[in-house]
Amino acid sequence: MTTFKALATARRNLWYRIDRYLAELEKRASQPGQREGNHLLRALDHLEAGTYAEGERDMMWAEVATRQPDASELHPTASPQDLRKRFAAIAEAE
Repeated sequence: MTTFKALATARRNLWYRIDRYLAELEKRASQPGQREGNHLLRALDHLEAGTYAEGERDMMWAEVATRQPDASELHPTASPQDLRKRFAAIAEAE
């Protein structure tokens, strides 16, 4: 597999993982907690920067962050709508 194909596959995998997670978050109809929101924002940063392995790591932490004791504290800037808009903006920039 060429490097280009490997990067394209890693990007696609992270893309779909973020998209599925945002769909679940929207279905839940609640704002993410502090940890969850921070990891989601970092995963979006990594998607945009092309550092896909790091984005996968942050998505893993976002997925387990909902089970953390402080997950009830809401993230101040990461509403599902804002996250979806940022995700769409990254798609348009590609």
